Amino acid sequence: SRWLGLAGGVLAFLTPFVTLSFLITTPEAWVMPLGDAHYGFPYLSGAGRLVLKDTLMLAGAVMIMADSARSLLLQRQ
Repeated sequence: SRWLGLAGGVLAFLTPFVTLSFLITTPEAWVMPLGDAHYGFPYLSGAGRLVLKDTLMLAGAVMIMADSARSLLLQRQ
């Protein structure tokens, strides 16, 4: 259904914002100072890189929303 596609796209669009907020609220997302010169922002730890994958899900959700909305608008004409 076109409406379910649009609803799923909106929900998939909102989901990454929750997990991307972990980059701000979780100290373990950034490389800890362990004596190396490279730590903190912008150096992501393994957990931070795992959370960053959600940007791809965000892009996919935008494509799904746009396609579903286009189908709904064409159906109404």
